[in-house]
Formats: sequence, C-alpha cells, structure tokens
Amino acid sequence: MRDLIEKALQLGLAISFSEEGGYPIIRLFRGEDRVTPVASCSLGVGQFKETVEDSLQELLLDIERHGV
Repeated sequence: MRDLIEKALQLGLAISFSEEGGYPIIRLFRGEDRVTPVASCSLGVGQFKETVEDSLQELLLDIERHGV
C-alpha cells in the first residue's frame, strides 16, 4: 500500500478515503483541487480492507495510461 501512495504522490495526486451512504469511497485528486476528482471508485460494504489496494492500483494504472 505504501508504494501505491508514494506512486500517487509522485504523479502529483492526493488520495481521499471516505464513506458515503455506508460505502467506502476512494478518490484521487490532482494537486490542491479537492473539488473534482480525476478518478474515484466505491467499494462494497465490508470489503474495504480486502480490496482497497487492488482498487487504488487500478485507478493509478488507468491515470497513467490515459494521462489524466
């Protein structure tokens, strides 16, 4: 997980972990902009610990591929 967070920081991204409507949410923001995420995903209830690393890795790979 630490390497994924470092990778996000190197790409100039900030990571937000929150919960909305009982669902965990991961959001990636560019720089200081905390209004419009460049990528986000929600996880199923009770799955956060099991899937957060895979989901975060997928978001970062997608950003790298598409240059967002």
